[in-house]
Amino acid sequence: MLYPEHLLDEIRQRTDIVEIVSETVQLRRSGKGFLGLCPFHPDKKPSMNVNPDLGIFKCFSCGKGGNVFHFVMSKHGLTFPEAIRMLAERAGVPLPEDEIKDPEAQLKFSRKEAAYKVMESAEAYFRAQLKQSSGQLTYSYFIRRGFDDDIQQLFGLGYSPDSWTQTLQYLSGQGFSEQAMEDAGLILRRDKDNSAYDRFRGRAMFPIHDHLGKAIGFGARRMQEDDNQPKYINSPQSLIYDKSRVLYGLAQAKSTIRTLGHALLTEGYADTISLVQAGFGNAVASSGTALTVEQLQLLSRYTKKLFLVYDGDSAGEQASLRGLDLAIEQGFDVRLIALPDGEDPDSFVRNRGPEAFRRAIEQAWTIIQFKIESFRKQGLLDSPAEKSQSIRSLIDTVAKIPDVLQHDFYMQQIADTLHLSYGQLSHIYDELGKVRHSNSRQGQNNTTIQKKQVEDMSKVSSEEPLDFLTTYALPEEKEILRLALTHEPSLKTLCVKLNITRQAFLSDTAAKLYEEVVLAFVNHGGRPPHMVLSERGDLEDDVRDLLMEILFDQHTLSNKWKDFNVKIPQNVEERLLVESLARLRMKHLDKEIEALRKRLQMELPQEEELELLSKITVLVKERHDIPLKFHTSSI
Repeated sequence: MLYPEHLLDEIRQRTDIVEIVSETVQLRRSGKGFLGLCPFHPDKKPSMNVNPDLGIFKCFSCGKGGNVFHFVMSKHGLTFPEAIRMLAERAGVPLPEDEIKDPEAQLKFSRKEAAYKVMESAEAYFRAQLKQSSGQLTYSYFIRRGFDDDIQQLFGLGYSPDSWTQTLQYLSGQGFSEQAMEDAGLILRRDKDNSAYDRFRGRAMFPIHDHLGKAIGFGARRMQEDDNQPKYINSPQSLIYDKSRVLYGLAQAKSTIRTLGHALLTEGYADTISLVQAGFGNAVASSGTALTVEQLQLLSRYTKKLFLVYDGDSAGEQASLRGLDLAIEQGFDVRLIALPDGEDPDSFVRNRGPEAFRRAIEQAWTIIQFKIESFRKQGLLDSPAEKSQSIRSLIDTVAKIPDVLQHDFYMQQIADTLHLSYGQLSHIYDELGKVRHSNSRQGQNNTTIQKKQVEDMSKVSSEEPLDFLTTYALPEEKEILRLALTHEPSLKTLCVKLNITRQAFLSDTAAKLYEEVVLAFVNHGGRPPHMVLSERGDLEDDVRDLLMEILFDQHTLSNKWKDFNVKIPQNVEERLLVESLARLRMKHLDKEIEALRKRLQMELPQEEELELLSKITVLVKERHDIPLKFHTSSI
């Protein structure tokens, strides 16, 4: 079954290609796009380009390219329908039911879809309740915390009615079943009669979103201090919510994190919202749970630099220590922001202001500085035995840093801070290294084998000869194709006015792409050919790679032209098209003339020689006249 174009459009629009690629490739911003190591060949320097505006990727080393569907197909070995299904599920786009044959899979798919939808409806309902008279206490609470209307809207803050069944009745009236509400964690059941009632009652509601911005859970704070219920309750583990795999505020912060190149990690909802309100849009929270590997892996899609911002008390300090080693093992560059005792990020930024927090970021401690200060506070550097154990703990932390070039720097920092001999520390470092080596020998052997395989692959690929003339399109062909793909008048000139066919191209790949462009124009006249083709899953690899290369290399006029006394042609595209066609025709003629001259070197009858000489004379004259015609005429 062919999926309709509108469905593919919706999936693509709701899918962030940068996010998808970032799951397996560490990307950094480069101009309007992103750059990273290509996962499809042994890449030693970043050659994978990702353009979020066009929704495409391209490796300028191995040539691999395409849209988000092509990336997941190549990366995960999926067919086109499988890639569609995978991305549709992530984006929350329902597919035609007959595409899922397994009844059990269909049931789970349907229940998850219903859970997402009822959660979306619940979030909107709680938002609306905040504006009702019953929600005024909660609204005033948000305002007192410094959360203005814009920030409330950004994070979807709301109020759950102080009723046992009001939310349940509303959602039932919207057509949702109790099964869907239960799957989303919105209702509970009484033991005596199994009747359903609202989980969240009379509370300030903090929606928890996944990285795509879909509501998957709630954090809820009680509003009545004399209430015997817990101060905070959270959504339970569900079909759509796993707190160990979610970072609060990531959907709102991911763009800023990419731009700034680092993230601020706090403990709770209010801390994150206060920092965003104060202008720190790269703040996220671990949502009260201990930092997990899954959360760090999620964050690593956007950055590998992390500032831990925990409360300035002993509990916050211990939380920082627990998250510290875990983040280091995952390859993060970690800094720690030390807040004064009794302060948390929320109170600090409200009481002291954004500038004070910026200074705190600038003065953030390294991992070693933080651990030494923590040990000092706990009195663990006072006795020889405890100090010895603390030093070993510091060295063990250093050894966990994947970048071994940093080890010497941190070892020197330990020596200088604690007034120790660098030689003594090196001896301990080597001892601990022997233990680690013994415990991980098998893993190192596997790494050595993998490294050798990569080196072998690199050696093979570097020795393979490349024939650029037959493999890659000529510059003139790329320019003609770029105009055909992105400028409709140029395409009409080519295929209607000039009747240009594939025979005009020297590269077979360029000729095939040109045919595809013309077919896209004929069959999908209402849509730009580059959009139609970028969605195609059946294009030949060389054609798709050329398409991606051309789209990544689009030209724009520099603003500096106005600094010079130069008249810019009104129809730049027409001028480029004429020039490119002329140059391509000249190259065609060069090849024809060369081939005829080679034939003349053979023993031929005099009559045939004269015929060849006559042809060469005609072709040489045509080639000579082309530049003259180009400068004096247009299409």
